[in-house]
Amino acid sequence: MTTANRSPRWTVEEVRALRRKDGVRRATLNRVIGQPFAPLVRCLMKLAASVFGNAVYRPHLRRVARRMNRHMSTAFDDYSPGSGDVVCSAYFKAGTNWVMHICQQIAHRGEARFDHIQDAIAWPDAAEPRYWRDLSDSNTETSSTGLRVIKSHLPANLVPITAQAKYVIVTRDPLDCAASGYHFFAKLVFGPFTPPPDTWLDFFGSDQTISGPWYRFTASWWAERHRENVLFLRFENMKAEPRETIRQIVDFLGVALSDAELDQVQQATSVETMRGMNAQFNPVRQTIWSAPDRKIIRKGDVGEGRTLFSPAAVRRFRSSMAAGLRSAGSDFAGYGLQQPLAGGRS
Repeated sequence: MTTANRSPRWTVEEVRALRRKDGVRRATLNRVIGQPFAPLVRCLMKLAASVFGNAVYRPHLRRVARRMNRHMSTAFDDYSPGSGDVVCSAYFKAGTNWVMHICQQIAHRGEARFDHIQDAIAWPDAAEPRYWRDLSDSNTETSSTGLRVIKSHLPANLVPITAQAKYVIVTRDPLDCAASGYHFFAKLVFGPFTPPPDTWLDFFGSDQTISGPWYRFTASWWAERHRENVLFLRFENMKAEPRETIRQIVDFLGVALSDAELDQVQQATSVETMRGMNAQFNPVRQTIWSAPDRKIIRKGDVGEGRTLFSPAAVRRFRSSMAAGLRSAGSDFAGYGLQQPLAGGRS
């Protein structure tokens, strides 16, 4: 079902008001409860872990994941992407904000301007979609190309794949996704409940993790890569050759940009520029523990996961991801996780 002619369920003004209200409320609770009690809670968690093991962190991890994942299976229930829709689905911490900003700038020929990205783009599978523009609120009238960007972390089986829409997909070394997610959620959500890195990695490798397991996302979209309207990218290639990646996306979307417009897109979406735009991408405080200095755009480094986690935890994680790919029948052979099946390519 498409909602092209349906009135938005909420307006951008209501989006801004809700973010502001919830942000102020949680900032107050952080000041009154979070900051004074965080050291005590942190000490109690460490004491409990010393007695019962690091499994004491898992109930909190599961609660957070359930909240973050609560709209995954229903995100597109009332919407089928149509002509002009560009679904940017990147795995959790695989460069989602980067690729959707690239697509947003291409849609606006390098001149996209917004007070906050959540006012301009819909994210139907968000923990709280009402912090974002409504999916049924088409903003193509503000795009000279007629393109509209939709954010997602969903695997292919949870996104309607239509012939009219286009899908830009990004995966990344799952170990680096885990490392980036660890730092991000420590500041945004966990606070004193932040687990040791290896405990986080073990959970991140489970089927209950935030946004679902990496292997499920990657295997599902890899299987769709031959479609004309699906572009499958890797974060590492984007980082190594950003201008060529932008050109690739431009060609895929069928947009004719001048060299000057291409320069504008590249400048607007550089890591340096986007670091200076953190306030325009930062999500609202999620809990009373959310740190005021949280940043959603950090470094985008390749290989960070190799230094954050222990060798034993890395082996467990990689083995789990490889087993997941095999169980999905996937011939994706990237990141050294498994050998390609007959006829496979990476």
